[in-house]
Amino acid sequence: MYIIVVCNFSPLLLSAQEDSAKTEKKPMIYLRYYVINNEVPYVNIQTKNKIDRDFLPQAKVSVKVYLDNDADDKSLVGTVVTDNKGIATITLPAPLADIWKQKSSHTFFAHTDSTADFGAATEELAVNKSKLELDTARDGETRTLKARLLKNNNGSLFPMAKVDLRLAVKRLGGYLNIGDEQTYSTDSTGVVQAEFKRKDLPGDSLGNLELVALVDDNDEVGTLETRLKVPWGMHTKFVTNFNNRSLYATGNRAPVSLLVMALGCIISVWAVIIYLVIKLFQIRKLGAKEV
Repeated sequence: MYIIVVCNFSPLLLSAQEDSAKTEKKPMIYLRYYVINNEVPYVNIQTKNKIDRDFLPQAKVSVKVYLDNDADDKSLVGTVVTDNKGIATITLPAPLADIWKQKSSHTFFAHTDSTADFGAATEELAVNKSKLELDTARDGETRTLKARLLKNNNGSLFPMAKVDLRLAVKRLGGYLNIGDEQTYSTDSTGVVQAEFKRKDLPGDSLGNLELVALVDDNDEVGTLETRLKVPWGMHTKFVTNFNNRSLYATGNRAPVSLLVMALGCIISVWAVIIYLVIKLFQIRKLGAKEV
């Protein structure tokens, strides 16, 4: 009898153990280093919980970020709270500018305290200071885009070879490659160049396009992006049809043909209804006379 009871409850015990294993959370922090137009760098922070095989963003997590030394409050870059998507960004404050200039490489440390939704976690990211240059050239009808990637080493800049670099045009929905290749690899001088093949591409009101050189999440230098405006696009002029009659306008600005059709249908329906009502009254009068 005792054995039967244990066998009956063993599936429940196993399911309970499986449920507890599935709900176990592993807190994780992701750090990415960004530099836009060789200006002040910033760090992108993401907080996620690993549940089983899923990585779920965790919002409202307080993260402390340090530069080079996470045991010294003077090295504190700042404290940020992630948004509803589990993302936050932080830039270097002015008091740490001198420390940033002293060395060519730095390490960022991120720490979180344990809470009900997110446990204590630590992450670090080592980066080298670098510079991404972008320039253009034109030979007749051929337009060329040239980028150069340099890494800082003890105050001097040296070219970085064999780094994948993307050349593109910034559009409303993202980046459009300037040619057939997705990325280009830098040579021994840290240079890549490619022909601009996007003909008759609409630009702004002055015909300007925003060209972009992009290094995406490199192990040494992080994510670098340099932008340059050039008059290689077509002039565009915004024309509004707000006051014109159209199908998507308000009722009083609908097309005349549509108004005539709609009013014609309404008048026709009501004319038939009125005609039938009149005939019913006439039939009733005729019936009353015969009686």
